[in-house]
Amino acid sequence: MEEELRERLSRGDIWGRALYMVFFAIAYSVAGTVVTLLVIFQFLAILFTRKANEPLLKLGNNISAYIRQVLRFQTFNTETKPFPFSSWPEEEVQDNRWLEDNSSTDTVSNDATEPELDDEPDDGPGDEPDAEPDSERPVQ
Repeated sequence: MEEELRERLSRGDIWGRALYMVFFAIAYSVAGTVVTLLVIFQFLAILFTRKANEPLLKLGNNISAYIRQVLRFQTFNTETKPFPFSSWPEEEVQDNRWLEDNSSTDTVSNDATEPELDDEPDDGPGDEPDAEPDSERPVQ
């Protein structure tokens, strides 16, 4: 039993992986700091311009993919080493509402119109008012 343990402890591949894991733990920490800075800058960009900074969106998306790769390697879910031992993840930014001009979202949409009051008394909880179809409803 001791000999088996000694053999496992002396294997070079596990110690080599341990060195990579220490390296990627440092890379993960640096990437986390960069993401924190990106969050702050992106928030300020949206606050002042009402629109996201597209290069920061792309960078944030790629760093997020990189962090996922690092975590998958760290948790032994893959043997593929992340950047710089493989290519940098290049992912496209998906639909993002912050890329559009959102100045029109400041006004409250009045899609839900208030119910019209009629002079007829309410007959009870089961009585439904006659509703006009949406296509024939006048625009207010």
